[in-house]
Formats: sequence, structure tokens, C-alpha cells
Amino acid sequence: EENKSHFTLWAMMAAPLILGNDLRTFIKEDGTVDKDNKTLEILTNKDVIAIDQDKLGKQCVRIKTNLVTDILVKPLENNEVAVCFFNKGNSNTQMTCNFADVHNLVSVSLPNAESYSCKELWYKTEEIVTDKLTTTVAPHGVKVFRISAVQ
Repeated sequence: EENKSHFTLWAMMAAPLILGNDLRTFIKEDGTVDKDNKTLEILTNKDVIAIDQDKLGKQCVRIKTNLVTDILVKPLENNEVAVCFFNKGNSNTQMTCNFADVHNLVSVSLPNAESYSCKELWYKTEEIVTDKLTTTVAPHGVKVFRISAVQ
């Protein structure tokens, strides 16, 4: 969870993604890529990388914190946003992002809509919600969603 959190937070900040590990650990003895390597799986998540490399190049802003949890919002091109729920605590925590809070951000161009498509980028789930998104986040973990208005 902490590795996913680390990678996600870098992506939300639009930071350069630079590896600092030994790439040889991703190769099996027979010379093939170790597709079961959990670190490699994290580092090659195309959806999270796309958040980092979004053409707007904007960093996230923290819209809510209670010192144990944070909600971060990153403007994306095509009137979308990324929302990251970050749990720094030691137990599962339910978190909610109200879209009214997102719409109040000057840098965000997410349209007001009756519903929103919310694609979670680590677990590859998708749901349609109306005015808020609620999820449970593992200890030291994140959930990150790509959100767009349903037209």
C-alpha cells in the first residue's frame, strides 16, 4: 500500500517519475520480464502515469485534511479531474469527496452534471455517482479516481 501511495502522490503532484531502484530485479533468471513483480506492477500502471503526464501539467491541491486523511484534486485536460484519497492512519477509513468542493476550485473545469463517472485507477473499478464519491481506504493507502461528467 505504501508503494502505491508514494507513486500516486508523485503522479498527483505532476512530478517527474524517476526510478531509483535496480531494474535488474524486474528480470527473471531466464531473461524475461517478471510480470509478477509487485513493484514493477506499480511502476507500470498506465492510468496513474497518465495522471502524472496529463497535458495541463497542473499539480494537485489538498481540499480536505484532518491530519490523518487527505483529499487531493488534480485538474486534468478534457474537463476531467483526478481525486486522490490518502489515508495516513493505521486502520481502514471511509472518506467522502463532495463535488461541490471540487467545483469551487478555480483551476478545475469539471462541469456541473447530474452524474459523474469515477474510474478507480488501482483496482480498475468504475462507478457512476451523483453529488459525492465515498470510498474506504486501506491503512497507509490511497484510492485515486479519474472523474468525468456524464453527459
